[in-house]
Amino acid sequence: MDLHADHSQRVVVDASPTLQGLGPVPLERQEQGDHAQISVVAHAAGAEWSHAGVQLLEIIVVQGSLLIGEDTFGPQSYVRLLPGQVMELRTQIGCVLYENCRDWTETEDGSFALAGDRLDWRQGMVPGLKVTSLHEGLTKHTALVRWAPLTRFNPHTHVGGEEILVLEGIFRDEHGAYPAGTWIRSPHMSHHRPFTESEGATILVKVGHLQVPVPSQ
Repeated sequence: MDLHADHSQRVVVDASPTLQGLGPVPLERQEQGDHAQISVVAHAAGAEWSHAGVQLLEIIVVQGSLLIGEDTFGPQSYVRLLPGQVMELRTQIGCVLYENCRDWTETEDGSFALAGDRLDWRQGMVPGLKVTSLHEGLTKHTALVRWAPLTRFNPHTHVGGEEILVLEGIFRDEHGAYPAGTWIRSPHMSHHRPFTESEGATILVKVGHLQVPVPSQ
């Protein structure tokens, strides 16, 4: 059954129960087209599971730590496994993961993982913003963005849409306030004016990856 499969619709989902060890919370599921499944999942301490390697899998470690082989990936780590990459995953202390599994649509060099404590943070477009790029395709970009308290960004339009998962703090725009655990998907050509107040925020941002409507003939 499809869930939030219409990319022309703005969607806001509260996935915060998973941060307390509950869940999983499904965010998007498409049985046709891109065959996507996006969710926030809590894995208990000592859990072990496999990625079959049929689809592209993106992971963000929201809480806890993920073990891949002998390597440990803590909060804000990013893992990208291409189709054909069968992988055994486990956690000793438990973890909460953003998991995005979908069909592979662009040629890429290979799978990789970035440890959250070794990311390269750079100055963003406005004061108070720090950005680290996780993956960039032809039209798609995935990044983590840290918002200092009382930061305001320019009004902007999302060509190809935007997806946000709030990892820390409270992210805000003219439409509302979004605490940690909130997932927001905004359609192609939507726009907003984001900002933070005293809490600041850290967010996962994916842009340019949503289906662009084809004009009718």
